[in-house]
Amino acid sequence: MVSAGSARFSILRADGMLRQSALVFSGSMALNLGGVAFHALASRMLGVAHYGTLYTLVSLVTLMLLPAALLAPVVARFAAEFAVRHDARHLRGLTLDLGRFCAAAIAVYIATGLLLAMPAAAYLGVPAWGLPAVGVIAACSLTSGIFRSVCQGLQDFRSYALSTTAEGIARIVALLILGGVFGLGLFGGILGFFAGTLCGLAVIAWKLMRRFEGVLAQRVRYDWRRVAWSSAGVAAITLATTCLGSVDVIFVKRFFSSGDAGLYAAAALGGKAVLYLVAFVPAVMLPRVTERYARGERTHASLSESLGVLLVFVACALIAVRFFGQTLLHVLVGHAFDAASPLLMPYASAMMLLAVTNLLACYGVATHRLSFAIPLVAGTLATLAMIGVVHPSLYAVVCELLLGNTLICVLVAVALALQSVNESSP
Repeated sequence: MVSAGSARFSILRADGMLRQSALVFSGSMALNLGGVAFHALASRMLGVAHYGTLYTLVSLVTLMLLPAALLAPVVARFAAEFAVRHDARHLRGLTLDLGRFCAAAIAVYIATGLLLAMPAAAYLGVPAWGLPAVGVIAACSLTSGIFRSVCQGLQDFRSYALSTTAEGIARIVALLILGGVFGLGLFGGILGFFAGTLCGLAVIAWKLMRRFEGVLAQRVRYDWRRVAWSSAGVAAITLATTCLGSVDVIFVKRFFSSGDAGLYAAAALGGKAVLYLVAFVPAVMLPRVTERYARGERTHASLSESLGVLLVFVACALIAVRFFGQTLLHVLVGHAFDAASPLLMPYASAMMLLAVTNLLACYGVATHRLSFAIPLVAGTLATLAMIGVVHPSLYAVVCELLLGNTLICVLVAVALALQSVNESSP
C-alpha cells in the first residue's frame, strides 16, 4: 500500500520532470526552429548549388564538435553528482577546469582550420576561407555545448533553454541582416550561423558566472580511470550520432554533383527535423537517471517514461512527413528542391531510429551499462563504409542509411537488455 506522503512525493517528482521537459523542449525547439528558419532563408537566398556548399560547411562544424559531444554526458554526470551533495565549491572548480580546456581547444580548432583550408577546399569544392570559418564556429560551439552540459547536470534547464533560444533567434536575425540587407551571399550565411553560436555562448557563460559568483573554487580530483570508462560509452554515442547525421552529407558532396548535393541537403534538413524534435528527451533523462542510480534507486521507470515520450513525438512527426512532406520541403527550402521529395520519408525514418538509439545509449552511460558501445561503433562504421563504397544514387544512399540505423538500434537494445539481465541474476 502506498502512503499519502509517498504518493505526494511521486506527484511532485513527476511534476518536476514535466516542468524540466517543458523548459528543455521549448529551448530545443527555439534552437531547432531557428535552425530550420535559417536554412529555409539561406536556401532561398543562395540557390541549390551554393546552399549545398553551406550545408556541407555546417556539417563539418558538426563533425568538429565530436569532443564536445564526447564530454557532454561525462560533464553532466560530474555536475549531477556534485549537485546531489550540494557541493558548490567543487562545481565552481569543475567549471573553471572546463573553461581552461575550452580555451586550449579554441586555439587547436583555429589552427586546424587554417592548416586544412587548402586541402579541404580542393577535396570538397568549398571556398578556401571555409575551413578557417568552420574552425572558429566549432570552437565556440564546443565551449557553449560543454557549459550547457554543466547546467544540464545541475538540472538548471532554465539557463539551458535561454542559451539555446538566444542562439536560434540570433542566427535568423544575423542572416537576414548579413544576407538579406547586405547581400553577402555564402559568406553572409556562414557568418550568420556563427553569430547565433556566439550569442548562445555568451548567454550560458554569463549565467554560469552569475551562479557561482562569490563561490570559492575547490580543486576537483578526477578519477581518470572512471572518466575513461564512462567516456568509452560516450565516445560510441558521439561517433554514431555525429557521423550518422553528418558524414553522409559530406560523402554526397564529394561523389555527386553540386545540384544533387543541394537536393540531398534539403532532404537531410527535413528528415533531421525528427531528430531535433526529440533532442530534449535524453537531455532531461540523463541527469535524472544519474541521480537515481547514485542513490541506488531503480531506473527502468525513467527509461520507460522517456522512451514513451520520444516515440509519441516521433510517430507524430513521421505521420506529418508522410502526408505533408512536399509541403514541408516548400516551407523549408522552396519549390526549387522538389526533386528531394522521395528522399524525405526514408531519411526521416532513419533519424527516428537514430533518436531511439541515442536515448538507449544515454541510459547505458547513466547506469554504467556500456555493452552497447561495441555494436554501436561497429554498426556506425559499417554503415558509413557501405555508403562510401556503394552510392549509385541519392535514394540508394538514404536506403543504406535507413538499413544501417535499423540494425544499430536493434543491436544496442539487445546489448543493454542482456547486460541488465546478467546484472540482476544472482
